[in-house]
Amino acid sequence: MAILKTCSGVPIWPAGVVGSLAHHDTAAAAAIAGTKRIAALGIDIEPNEPLPENLIELIATPHEQRMYDRRTLKQRDLFVLKEAVYKACFPMDRQFLDFKDVEIDIFARSGRVSKANRTFSLELLISENRSGVFAAE
Repeated sequence: MAILKTCSGVPIWPAGVVGSLAHHDTAAAAAIAGTKRIAALGIDIEPNEPLPENLIELIATPHEQRMYDRRTLKQRDLFVLKEAVYKACFPMDRQFLDFKDVEIDIFARSGRVSKANRTFSLELLISENRSGVFAAE
């Protein structure tokens, strides 16, 4: 069956299904799951290259800036993880999130959205030229 989308581009999944879509230049991914096992799902893909220096302050919370070294902050890991958490959280709460609304703990493999009172499990996958992530609640 075709997956329709809202005016804002959010996919409308069939009843009992959660899913997420991601694409970047030459790569695309889709993931689906049954709601009996997974309440929310988000994926994202980004090039495996450094984040522009001026975006670190925009993306990383003060706590994340203290938690991670500069090398980690320069990678796109936080960016791609936060995008996946947003994609998982938005369909449930319909709240727009800022990067700083999402706190990532790479070591615990979790993402927390305090204002939605939600925590997501994360799996970061890195290849030679792409970073991808899977977030689920």
